[in-house]
Amino acid sequence: MAESKHRRRSADMELHARYFEDFEVGERVECGSRTIGEAEVAAFAGLTQDFHPAHMDVVFATKEFGGRLVHGALTFSVVVGLTVEYNPLAFAYGYDRIRFPNAMKCGDTITAVSEVVSTRIHEKSGRGLVVKRYTGTNQEGLTVLSCEHTLAVARRGTSA
Repeated sequence: MAESKHRRRSADMELHARYFEDFEVGERVECGSRTIGEAEVAAFAGLTQDFHPAHMDVVFATKEFGGRLVHGALTFSVVVGLTVEYNPLAFAYGYDRIRFPNAMKCGDTITAVSEVVSTRIHEKSGRGLVVKRYTGTNQEGLTVLSCEHTLAVARRGTSA
């Protein structure tokens, strides 16, 4: 990135080709927000068959946690969706260090941020590996998700 390492993600979903060499450690992008309500939690429970009372039983969840909890996997999926980069030269290589330091509750709004934390050449594939830290915070500023996402990205001048 040329002038600033901090930017907001544009709203368009067009493909934007970025080679490995275009990524800089410290590059930070504010990726947007999404509110997760009871309907999303119920739909996710039906899709995954995870009907744990922490997600589905308002009496149990309120007594134990102060309200119904959003599934961790749903929280993770929303952050991944908010942070996706529409880059035809990159694909997901893996996720590491997925943590939920604070619970997300039904009705909370999650805001996602992506930051490039490392880059390295992947000698076997002719690609580079870009590691991004994704952070999701709720409306109170509490971190509800953190993880690292490794992307395999084409290098300039290779046929990867």
